[in-house]
Amino acid sequence: MTSSVEEWVDEVARTTHPDAVIWCDGSEAENGRLIGQMVDDATLAQFGDRLPPELGNHHQALHARLTRVAV
Repeated sequence: MTSSVEEWVDEVARTTHPDAVIWCDGSEAENGRLIGQMVDDATLAQFGDRLPPELGNHHQALHARLTRVAV
């Protein structure tokens, strides 16, 4: 049995002609696959445990602003 969501997606796909329709399941395997694809096509950068300096400074400034607001 096809759900109304599946029918809607099929209808939109017939209209828009996407290269692929991908259903997300929220699994760790899916997360790893998506992260890998984004790193490979340079839409995501992995920094490990350390942020690059320019992001670290931004983070510190944001933290300072949020701390002032929260106090």
